Amino acid sequence: MERTDIPLKEKKRKNKKRWLLPVFCILGSMALYGLLSISAKDQDIISAGGKIRRESYGGDEKEYQVWVGGLEEKDIPVTVRVGAMNYTDEEAEIAFEKIMELMEGRIQGENASLMEVKSNLILPAEMEGIRLRWSSSNPDVLDPSGKIRKEVEKEEFIILTAELSAGDYRQTYEIPVKVLPPKRDPKEQQIADFLKELERQEQEQQEQPWLTLPENFNGKELRYRLNENTEYRTIILLGILLAVLVSMREKSEEKQQAQRRDRELLLDYADVLSKILVLIGAGLTIRNAWERIVLDYEEKLKSGKQKTRAAYEEMRRTCNQLQSGMAESDAYREFGRRCRLPPYLKLSSLLEQNRRTGTKNMRVILQAEMTDALEQRKNLARRLGEEAGTKLLMPLFMTLGIIMVMIMVPAMMTMG
Repeated sequence: MERTDIPLKEKKRKNKKRWLLPVFCILGSMALYGLLSISAKDQDIISAGGKIRRESYGGDEKEYQVWVGGLEEKDIPVTVRVGAMNYTDEEAEIAFEKIMELMEGRIQGENASLMEVKSNLILPAEMEGIRLRWSSSNPDVLDPSGKIRKEVEKEEFIILTAELSAGDYRQTYEIPVKVLPPKRDPKEQQIADFLKELERQEQEQQEQPWLTLPENFNGKELRYRLNENTEYRTIILLGILLAVLVSMREKSEEKQQAQRRDRELLLDYADVLSKILVLIGAGLTIRNAWERIVLDYEEKLKSGKQKTRAAYEEMRRTCNQLQSGMAESDAYREFGRRCRLPPYLKLSSLLEQNRRTGTKNMRVILQAEMTDALEQRKNLARRLGEEAGTKLLMPLFMTLGIIMVMIMVPAMMTMG
């Protein structure tokens, strides 16, 4: 019964893989085109009468690429800059009043009110298209950004000034603020008092080469030590992590090396069988044929015509065992165990059986095995080709993604 080169199911699978990627590319490009087209239709930017919609109050200036017909024989592209809407003076005044009515709730942040300020305020630079510029009567305590620079020991009244502007129209408003000392529990207060004492000691001892820390505070004897440097401990963790990664890498390399060796053995199996068959057909015994193959391999290695191959190295090792006095059947059996792969196990079994029982028609059996070996080599080459094609899919998809981004980003920016 003849074997077909490629089974029917495998042909269908290869055909499916062949048209799957092109179909995906076409469908993806069509989906992207539809998305961009729908997004462009939703942007009602320019009307048929030549009107372009402005951004609302406080918006940004936009640029649009507009095709103009009538200036020349053909339509020409023109870049049109359209600014946001501006308030009139009357509209700005009304907007200022609305903003100031809600100002306290918007800037107080986590504080109960502006008369009980203990944490930072939130002072915006713009509200509803109105620009705000802040200043403080005491920036050392409360700066123009709303941050409390220094804790106060007693309540402090500060005037925040807000200048609101819309175009050329401006108005200034004053907002009273009361900054309170922070509320602390006894432990926090004790630490705060101790820090103040340290600050005082620092000021008094600035002319001394050493800063002498207080031995007692509030009737308690103090002890000092520097914080242990734990940053260096990360070196140990990094060393452990590196050791784990190196171990994993070594195991991965060993696995890959074993896979490469098995692949090399399978690729050379048909070649080994072919040489054995030729030499047996010339009248040599199995052992003499084996030694002749190893001798040719060594000569090619010395002349540089041959690189080291796993199958022939194992044959050389078997030849050395035979020359050292090991029985042929044992040497062939060890050869199969070292190679581990089913084809070599079968070959070693045939050679061992031939040595023990003198199997008839050994050449015919090896020819049948040679046919199977060529088929296995063909299938292996086909599988390696498919794996190489699969590895190329990732760079192909990445390139497709980059191209889509290069098309989509400028289109989105133009619509925005």
